[in-house]
Amino acid sequence: MAEPEHRDLRAGDSDREAVARVLHDAHGEGRLDLTEVDERLATVYAARTYGELEAVVEDLPGVRLPWTSTVAVPAVAPTGPTAPPLTLSANMTTEKRVGVWEVPPHIVAVPSASDVKLDFREAICPHERVHIEVHGSMGSLVLIVPDDWSVDTDGVSSGWGSVKNRHRAPAAPGRPTIVVTGKAGMGTVKTRGPYFYE
Repeated sequence: MAEPEHRDLRAGDSDREAVARVLHDAHGEGRLDLTEVDERLATVYAARTYGELEAVVEDLPGVRLPWTSTVAVPAVAPTGPTAPPLTLSANMTTEKRVGVWEVPPHIVAVPSASDVKLDFREAICPHERVHIEVHGSMGSLVLIVPDDWSVDTDGVSSGWGSVKNRHRAPAAPGRPTIVVTGKAGMGTVKTRGPYFYE
């Protein structure tokens, strides 16, 4: 943790994101449940000083924060039997995942007559790689992604539709890469940045 005289210094967006990652890691380790993560994230994004941020994670072991000249300890993805993919089908209404939600390693998106929208800004993702399999028709697959994540759309066949990827750069260390494969159909597969608002 920072020295006491630093606790009143103003925190920036990158500091808040670092603490948010610590919370996500703690969930992946089984130290916090989703409700606790949601509550603490609200405090993190409202925090103004280092002290307020440190208070959010002071009961978590082994936490090191960027302003202490060290880095947060990355979470280890839990092992166990392979779970079935999360399947999201959008027919007459848009299918969404927003806010705090746990990202599985495999998602099947079926934007039929409407859109599938996946908002990863507050998502908990313990995986280095997430595979999204898209089966597009008339709808679109929309990914709202933090700037330090990467999205690989090279495996998507556009057909009559299109692919618009703003997140082709490599992911930052410890941050996920989303690999999208399949067909866009007559819709669009596209990524948007973290400051997108509907």
